Amino acid sequence: MKPSLVIRGQWGLGDNIFARPIVRACAERYDVWLDTPWPELYEDLAVRFVRIDRNLRTQMRNVARQPSSRWSIPPRAARELRLGYGHTDLVRGSIIAALERQIGAAGVRLTAPVWDLPDMGAAPLSCDRPLAMVRPVTVRAEWRNEARNPRPEYVATIAGELMATHRVVAVADLEPGREWLDGELPPHHDAFLKGEFPVRELLAMAREADIIVGGVGWIVPAAIAIKSNAFIIQGGHGAHNAASVITDPRMDLSRLGFAKPLRFCPCSHMLHCCDKTIPDLMNQWLAFRRGLTSSMPAPPAS
Repeated sequence: MKPSLVIRGQWGLGDNIFARPIVRACAERYDVWLDTPWPELYEDLAVRFVRIDRNLRTQMRNVARQPSSRWSIPPRAARELRLGYGHTDLVRGSIIAALERQIGAAGVRLTAPVWDLPDMGAAPLSCDRPLAMVRPVTVRAEWRNEARNPRPEYVATIAGELMATHRVVAVADLEPGREWLDGELPPHHDAFLKGEFPVRELLAMAREADIIVGGVGWIVPAAIAIKSNAFIIQGGHGAHNAASVITDPRMDLSRLGFAKPLRFCPCSHMLHCCDKTIPDLMNQWLAFRRGLTSSMPAPPAS
């Protein structure tokens, strides 16, 4: 009989995708009870789910979608493991390295990790052209990190380039006073800006997208896990958001491109006024397109 382990994970959507191989490895040694607002991401793993309430808008909305039978109460004597990372952890290395150290204290090793997702079902949209999912630049009151954001006009530029060849769909979860646009909404054919898609539909749409465009956030681990093309436009806050920090050498990054500012700011301050200038954005975009293993539609000749 396996010993019991309660994992107190982080609540971000991207953090939960990053944590899948960590949780999978723990489940090989322990009976796992997982504290997460995103149980859909772990349905194919041998874990049970613990309901905890937190003052996080999008996450609690997803918790409320779950049937009561989804949740279990762990044994009182269960060992508890907290997964997470802060500045001290990231000074030492990447997000995944920090999580590995934490499970190592519980006697768990991460061998041959695979970043994937269970089947998310059918996508909510069907398009007559290749789909481009665009994440507008936003500010969230719960986690003010304007330093990480790219310049909104850069996302708009790439979205504008895609308008001629793709069905451009902007996706966000805006609410006055809780989360709002930073700058203007990028060019688009369709916009779903009020969290219309539950997580399954959101990730199914990302899976079907020919290209995902936006700043650092959940789209990075999602694109890795579902093997979608993604062009990530970086802003600042590099100590916590550099590509080497948010990825791992064991990940397949062949479908990802990172547009990097000329003077990428290495700061660790979420409200720092970083220099986010990318003077060669279009060159970086065109180089990414040329390097894709699956070709994207070429823009029409001007």
